[in-house]
Amino acid sequence: MIKTILTSFAARLDEYLRRKFPQPEGVAETGFIGNGTEEKPCKLIISLVNIEREVAGGISAGLSRNASEYMRNYPPLLLNLDLMLAAVYDEKRYAESLSVLSETLLFIQSHPFFDLDGQKYTIEVVTLSAQDINNFWTTLGGQYYPSVMCKLRRLIIDAQEMQEGGVTMKQPDIKL
Repeated sequence: MIKTILTSFAARLDEYLRRKFPQPEGVAETGFIGNGTEEKPCKLIISLVNIEREVAGGISAGLSRNASEYMRNYPPLLLNLDLMLAAVYDEKRYAESLSVLSETLLFIQSHPFFDLDGQKYTIEVVTLSAQDINNFWTTLGGQYYPSVMCKLRRLIIDAQEMQEGGVTMKQPDIKL
């Protein structure tokens, strides 16, 4: 489900960016922003940095009462994904990387919501301190690229217990 959400978001962003920066191999994709020795992809790379639990709605204890007995249920897990969007371009194309990042910010500002399989997600820019940025890029090997941190909200993971023939079975019901 995370892969589906990120690749869908990347495809929408790529479609938008290709209008301004036509490249046959695309302009945006999901991937790892690391310090590799290989050639720079000259693309906007969307990378998952962190997964956090959304606690704004409270956390249920997982017990519910049905008539005279208590039943164990598993409340949905509400998650937010922290994404780094980095313009990974070689040094000769630095100015172009800034233009791509600017257009990416315009896309996020003008398209803060997107639907996928009936589920609505939001994406918003998150401010990082200079220390957080330094820690992040140092962890990835010290190579800095023009980037922005975003939070994708409303990922729901829901596994429900089902009773079937006297045997308790767990079947995941994942809503995207």
